[in-house]
Amino acid sequence: MLSYESMTERQRELYDQVKNADGELHLNCKQIGVAEAQAIAEALKVNRTLTDLNLNVNLIGDAGAQAIAEALKVNTTLTVLFLGGTQIGDIGALAIAEALKVNTTLTALSLGNNQIGDAGAQAFAEALKANTMLTELTLDWNQIGDAGAQAFAEALKANTTLTQLQLDFNQIGEVGMQAIAEALQVNKTLTLLYLKENRFGDVGAQAIAEALKVNTTLTELRLNDNQIGDGGACAIAEALKVNKTVTRLSLDRNCIGSVGSQAFDEARKGNCRCQVDVRDQINPLAFSLLPRLASAEDIQAVLGMLTGGLELENQPVYLPALPTEIAELIMEEAHYWQGVAKTNRRTTKVTVPQGDSIRVKVIQVVRFWRERPSITGYWVFNLTVRDEQGAVRHECTVHPTFVESNLALATFWPASHPIIRQMREGWQVQASVTSNNMMCESLYVGYVDRQ
Repeated sequence: MLSYESMTERQRELYDQVKNADGELHLNCKQIGVAEAQAIAEALKVNRTLTDLNLNVNLIGDAGAQAIAEALKVNTTLTVLFLGGTQIGDIGALAIAEALKVNTTLTALSLGNNQIGDAGAQAFAEALKANTMLTELTLDWNQIGDAGAQAFAEALKANTTLTQLQLDFNQIGEVGMQAIAEALQVNKTLTLLYLKENRFGDVGAQAIAEALKVNTTLTELRLNDNQIGDGGACAIAEALKVNKTVTRLSLDRNCIGSVGSQAFDEARKGNCRCQVDVRDQINPLAFSLLPRLASAEDIQAVLGMLTGGLELENQPVYLPALPTEIAELIMEEAHYWQGVAKTNRRTTKVTVPQGDSIRVKVIQVVRFWRERPSITGYWVFNLTVRDEQGAVRHECTVHPTFVESNLALATFWPASHPIIRQMREGWQVQASVTSNNMMCESLYVGYVDRQ
């Protein structure tokens, strides 16, 4: 416990401000770090009148989040808490989730733009099974994948108070979306669900279409930027002929063509009263141009064939098994790599994953505009490479190759950009946007793991 006497002048100032606050208090963008967050937490333990606290865009981190979590276990007045952009990861998320199991006043919690992954999401999901007060949870701009989505799906089957869940800008794929869709078939309280800019495509859209046929509470659904094509659009359109509660559905910047658009037109001719947004659809080539990411199973399968011999069709003999070193060299030269990719409409960043033996082999950028920019300078791809400390190690400009009139591709090889050979764990690649006309950009970093 932090005593008032041991606090710095800055800590005391914040402690007094929070202790005496009444109603709303905005402390966003105040350069609040761990020490200051600990002082705020101590004040929250004794304050009896503060209801809304905004701590967005500070440097609280996991340690500061843990202190605030302890305060939430005893605070009896706070109803709204904003902790977006505060550098909180899974450790801080776990602490806050534990506090939610006993807190009896908080109704809205925002933790967007942090570094919360599946472990943090799973902790919040467990908390939702016990918490009976929280109605709004925002976790957009984090790193939640299928495992976290599956955990939330289980929570939605049991929770009876949450009405709004925002999971925009995460990494939820087909498996996670199918689990959430299954939960929506039994959930009776959720009215707003945001899943913009994830990665579940037609399979996820078709799953949620089945849920919409039986769900009777959801009123607003955002599925923008998920590479949904005509198949997913047609399934959702059919569901809207049956669903009577969804009033707003966002499907902007997907890959829906004339068939999907016509399906929504047909749905509107019936009893469908839902407002469906399908603006600015993206050419599917913008996604198919990027290499398919090789899974660990893919790599092991190919390596096994190369080192164990491969039976040729119509020939009852085996190729001689190759030494592992030669097999690995063949795979590397054949571009059979693992990789990490990110698609965005703004500045796109990708971080080289953990692994001392990772070696980056290529960087590829695909960009799609509403229409080909009239100014040549807007075609340019600007790339910045930073090391694990955030220092700029390389900047370059490349004119891309146009695959179609408004779809361009640029590939960065070590031969022309030697910095690629130096890239290691934690290094970051950033592709910057120079045109507001751009609809999406995909950034891919391909690598091999020599382990």
